[in-house]
Amino acid sequence: MQKGVYLGLSTVDIVYYVPQYLKRNQKLKAERQLAYAGGPAANAAVTFAAFGNEASLITGLGQHPLAALAKADLADHKVRLIDSTDQPRRPPILSAIIVDLSNGERSVVYSNTDFRKLRRDCISAATLEDADILMLDGFYLPQAVQLATWAKQKRIPMVLDGGSWKEGLETLLPLVDYAICSSAFYPPGCTDPDSVFAHLRSQGIEHMAITRDGEPILAYTDGQRCEVPVMAVKAVDTLGAGDIFHGAFCHYILENDFLLSLERAGEVASLSCTSLGTRAWIEQEKFI
Repeated sequence: MQKGVYLGLSTVDIVYYVPQYLKRNQKLKAERQLAYAGGPAANAAVTFAAFGNEASLITGLGQHPLAALAKADLADHKVRLIDSTDQPRRPPILSAIIVDLSNGERSVVYSNTDFRKLRRDCISAATLEDADILMLDGFYLPQAVQLATWAKQKRIPMVLDGGSWKEGLETLLPLVDYAICSSAFYPPGCTDPDSVFAHLRSQGIEHMAITRDGEPILAYTDGQRCEVPVMAVKAVDTLGAGDIFHGAFCHYILENDFLLSLERAGEVASLSCTSLGTRAWIEQEKFI
């Protein structure tokens, strides 16, 4: 069993599955509805725990009744929650998600994350005690930078989920060991994958990748750029696939090299798209 620490965003996700995307002014009955914890750090922590590992999640949910739904889901999936919001009575970030069953694509509407903060005392050097890996998603930057600094001192590998560029990330990048970014991640002045890789290399990052949905993963490691194939599947729901990828990568990188870890994480993420929701894949033994 490995121990992973995850710090970042958690939400309450309410997902509606519809036969086709809504037209203007249309009312449409959902084929199915699911509700659970969401967000990049939360989904990655659930994935890491699904492999039999110990996952601790530092985030902000609070005491609002809506938060209980996400907390119960995290507890069901054996994620240790360190709830550290500085405004415990405030509602959690609520996401309304529509998944088009005709193609598996999703649309997400969520409440503002810009002013969400964690308590200053929510972390300490002891937070990383016995940790094997740390993953950050770019949210809660003051705590993220501090944890990454301690991780660097302790030689604990740190994975960045670069979903999109966020103000202040330049302070975090020099501390990153593995940058796994989406195709929407563009640091200032970057316009294409090559410029993104160049920017990350300038910050001292040696291992980096850009996921591109079902297209091959672009990777840079050991001074060379290459592509990692992605398994072709018939997707019914792509929600959370990137988050699942990061959680699986954290599991595999502790036992494998960078490129093999990307390939295996890609397999898990791809297969998760063949079932509805971000949890059903866990019940299928062949994925674990």
